[in-house]
Amino acid sequence: MKAKLLLLVISVFIQFSVVGQAIQPTEKEVYKTVDDLQLSLHIFKPEKQASSKGAIIFIHGGGWNSGSPKAFYNQAKHFADRGLVVFCPEYRVRKRNNTTIYEAVEDAQEAVAFVRKNAKKYGIKKNMIAIGGGSAGGHLAASTAFIDPLSTSITKKDYQPNLLLLFNPVLDVSDKGYGFRLVEKELSAKGIKWETFSPRPNVSNAFPSTLVQLGDLDKVIPLDIARDFEKRAQEAGVDIKMIVYTGAEHSFFNKGYGKKQGYPAGTVSRWYYDTLQATDDFLVEQNYLKENFKVEIPSDAIYPIRQ
Repeated sequence: MKAKLLLLVISVFIQFSVVGQAIQPTEKEVYKTVDDLQLSLHIFKPEKQASSKGAIIFIHGGGWNSGSPKAFYNQAKHFADRGLVVFCPEYRVRKRNNTTIYEAVEDAQEAVAFVRKNAKKYGIKKNMIAIGGGSAGGHLAASTAFIDPLSTSITKKDYQPNLLLLFNPVLDVSDKGYGFRLVEKELSAKGIKWETFSPRPNVSNAFPSTLVQLGDLDKVIPLDIARDFEKRAQEAGVDIKMIVYTGAEHSFFNKGYGKKQGYPAGTVSRWYYDTLQATDDFLVEQNYLKENFKVEIPSDAIYPIRQ
């Protein structure tokens, strides 16, 4: 069952990464080199920058196994148009690089640290960096709030988030959450307990203001796990906002979501626009954006409920 879920997540994110292909980043910049592998940031720069000089780093999902920065191109373009500098980092994944969750977290830390260390170059403020992600990318985003440095070249303050924007994130890697067997195997081989990489038992007041969006029918991210994370966060004094979408399954926030529910290719998910609006509103509340904005919803957008 777990293997089938992993394959489902992989296929979903491959499908949705295609959706943003017509959109291109302003530029790409290498932030890390491992042997002969270069990892780049896909950067979206605004024509007119927001007065906050804020930035977002969107980390793609794919079960720490696959995926592409293109998965967040649509959201990146929207928020660049709104005046924020947006980064979509590449990172090592199992299928392409024969790596583990450990290297994925390490790369996420270093991507954020690179952005913060080059804040002046990008014209952003070091203390206005929101980190977002979907599914496993949501885990990597959340991990920047609690996992200690995995590289000696950086410190925790280099990559700690100022805001978290989480789309159906993996909040727990226990046997009640997602990916337990493989994650436990990979981390134990390095002498690390799996618990140290799991957001739910590690949420604390070190977490910044956090927005979590997920569907109530998500089989990868159980709602009871998400609610328990929310409760723990509240008890720790974290400013957390959780929005649950009725009828939505995993990856519902993607623009092209709907194919696995039996809808034809090209079906436009209204949930993409709803989550985009909620994220935009949250960024206004957190002073990353100054003025409220109404996301335009196409007339053919629907809520694709499984047939």
